[in-house]
Amino acid sequence: MRKIFLAIAVLSFAVSSAQDSINMKGVKMCLVEPYIADSNLVFNYTSSSINNLFNEQIRRGASNRITIDFDYAANSSNATMNFVYALLFRKEITKAMKDRVDNNIKSNLKFEDFMKTGFTYRRYLKKWDGEIFFNYSHRQLRNVIATKEMYELLFYGNARFAGTTADLSNMNVQNFIYNQYTGGIKKKIDYGKYQMDFGVGVSFLQVINQQSISTKQASIYTAVDGDTIKINYDLTFNAAREGANTFFQRNGVGGSGDFHLGFMNKNNWKLSIDLSDIGYMMFRAAPVNYSAAKTIEFRGIVLPNLLQFSSATFDTLNLDSAVRSYLPTKTTNSYSLFSPFNASIVFSKSLLHEKLVLSFGLQYRHLPKYYAYGYVKANYFIKPDVVFSVSAGGGGYSWFNLGVEFAKRWKYFDFALGTSNLLGAVIPSHYTGMGLYLRMGSSF
Repeated sequence: MRKIFLAIAVLSFAVSSAQDSINMKGVKMCLVEPYIADSNLVFNYTSSSINNLFNEQIRRGASNRITIDFDYAANSSNATMNFVYALLFRKEITKAMKDRVDNNIKSNLKFEDFMKTGFTYRRYLKKWDGEIFFNYSHRQLRNVIATKEMYELLFYGNARFAGTTADLSNMNVQNFIYNQYTGGIKKKIDYGKYQMDFGVGVSFLQVINQQSISTKQASIYTAVDGDTIKINYDLTFNAAREGANTFFQRNGVGGSGDFHLGFMNKNNWKLSIDLSDIGYMMFRAAPVNYSAAKTIEFRGIVLPNLLQFSSATFDTLNLDSAVRSYLPTKTTNSYSLFSPFNASIVFSKSLLHEKLVLSFGLQYRHLPKYYAYGYVKANYFIKPDVVFSVSAGGGGYSWFNLGVEFAKRWKYFDFALGTSNLLGAVIPSHYTGMGLYLRMGSSF
């Protein structure tokens, strides 16, 4: 896993902003005319992530477009970003870091991050008046839900629970690492006063690795003298395979779909609805499982390092055979699960003679205890080919996100750089989110 973690050394988060079409006498943005507009859509203001496959346009006169992008986001309701950096990259975690996170946690620790990087090729088909596209992306997703007692047990040990019981129920940890290969279409239909566009993408998922651990009812009681530990647990652990993985190794397979539907009134407004990553994964190559629902009492035992939990954790416990029989049973059964999906709805309105676009969006990610994320974005065209954007949002696992973006377009090339969480970049020791995205594109 170390190589995988190092591969995402830059933490970042996408905040959408945009540029649409232009006339030569002033800024003229077109929300819905992708093939007759003289615009190269650097970043669509209707998308909450730069990785939306349907937020691109090909400039007038061009039939092809290639983009390379990188998008990373980390959000938590409790964990500060310097604490997350130290944990992921195995740096020193100071007492001040641990204490700040502990003070932030009221009842549950929530953390999620994702990374998506890759390239996309698009081709405009004149006779059909639509486009086809092909995309490759390397993706990583993590999600953690745990009680305050679980956090304190991991980072302070069980001494503080002497004479009491630590609640470890309803923990959920997931890790996905996979390559995604996507093909799809996008088309606009003009009804005169109103227009509609739609898009569909179908993906093959080559899973490099996946781990998940969950508990139902679980607790640890520590005796006052610390000599006895009583554990009650209902635990399930699955992994796609044991040991190190190679980049193109296939330890699981799956499929997913992306769907887009947009309604608009020419340049006045647009309503966009997107569903992405609706998919399913299967793990049959070399899976490892541990599961059990038991109560066990240990005497004179040191708990394992749960911060490095893996399929080998239970094997490293120094227990006699009688006690070991109470541990979870190891199997190699195949398993399957749904991939976390996203759903969003965004309304955009142009103002100030179309120099300003305001967007109001709501996004949901299918993660445990995830609340809808709402945001507003203002995209201002400084020049016809230069756009500066600011955004503000809250919800999900985050407190409050303030983002900025700058995008520039030339005839054959465009560039966008931004973040949806500027505060996390400025004060990572006190803020619980961080992000950066980058996109480079060329139309020809």
